[in-house]
Amino acid sequence: MAKTAKTIPQDREKTGSRQGDEAQELLLLLQEAPIHGDVLETILTRLPMLDMVAASRVSKAWRGAVSTSLRISPRVKPWFIVYTLHHRNHSLTSACAFDPASRVWLRIDIGDVHQFTTNTIAASTASPALRSSHSQHLLYKLSAGLFSFSFDALHLAWHKAEAPQVWRQDPIVARLGSRVLVAGGTCDFVDDPLAVEMYDTGSRRWETCEPMPELLKDSATSTWLSTAATNSRLYLLEKRSRLICSFDAETKTWGPTFNLILNTNAPVAVFHSIIGFAGDRLVLVGLMGEPEELQGLGLWEVDQVTYECRKLGEMPPAMVESLRNANSRLSTPSASMEGDFIYVYNPSNPEQIFFCELKEGKCQWGEAMNPMTNIRSRMHRFVFTCSRVGMGDLQKAMATGNRRLTVESE
Repeated sequence: MAKTAKTIPQDREKTGSRQGDEAQELLLLLQEAPIHGDVLETILTRLPMLDMVAASRVSKAWRGAVSTSLRISPRVKPWFIVYTLHHRNHSLTSACAFDPASRVWLRIDIGDVHQFTTNTIAASTASPALRSSHSQHLLYKLSAGLFSFSFDALHLAWHKAEAPQVWRQDPIVARLGSRVLVAGGTCDFVDDPLAVEMYDTGSRRWETCEPMPELLKDSATSTWLSTAATNSRLYLLEKRSRLICSFDAETKTWGPTFNLILNTNAPVAVFHSIIGFAGDRLVLVGLMGEPEELQGLGLWEVDQVTYECRKLGEMPPAMVESLRNANSRLSTPSASMEGDFIYVYNPSNPEQIFFCELKEGKCQWGEAMNPMTNIRSRMHRFVFTCSRVGMGDLQKAMATGNRRLTVESE
């Protein structure tokens, strides 16, 4: 049975915004007070990761205290990052992130906004806008002549390559270590709708791989398939039928296809499924009920060899009700995974997000209101990803000047 975390109150966004102010006041107080050793290290464990960067710059002694504090409290919980794009020209209008370790929302001001924005020429092509593969925090843009992508935690570095040989409108894109696979999503006039190519960031070359399984011919797009990837293997799941198969990046071949069988322990069926990796676990998020009437959300661990499914837990009923109320009939709830976290959200209106942390085989649920969404922003398009952001990532972002992060205030 799922273990329910304490429900976050409706004034959660006010509480979260105050935490940033309190952290700044605490940081100023610590700089003025002669506090050292264990006491300083213990106090620093209360600071959000963002303020730890500022604390590490105070002095050599403080830098050592920050390092010790991070060993005591590693703060490895992945951030949930939301990029907001203009619905007409696909330009980036804003970005924000939720840090579950500190329970605060951060506004991200991006200096190299051109990396996320589609130029006028590319905007005339069929698939130019920023997209997320929902696998290993990969963002990408694909046009007829250019393929650009980024997979570091805050998407500071962007790789640019020639477009794949086969033009694709809605492909499956996934990162497998130092390689990026592009599959399916081809135009109607292309002979092989199951074509697969893989780009090696080391050699900067595309390789042709074995085509996707024939059973996926009618659903070989990212709209109908969900992906989960490690450095060497990709899993594809048909969202409705739960047909699953895997691709080996070393041999460049596909394995056999299977149908996943889920034990729901309930009179309702799973009508939509998403897969991803939460830590080392291949996890399936299943929406239960009907597309027009969400009745539940379950989590299953999928054995990566036998494909047997083991129930992990379910979203608490009160959260299911909130998710159902926040979701429009035109969109289906989605999920992103990283570390031991699973984020669930409405892809057309991320005003409220839900998350599950898998700890010692148990599900600990929580929710958070996004203070940076409003009625106007709902008209835009959103791109989601989640990343484990560390001290090194924040220091690099601030050093380059391409990211400015601030705790969102009221």
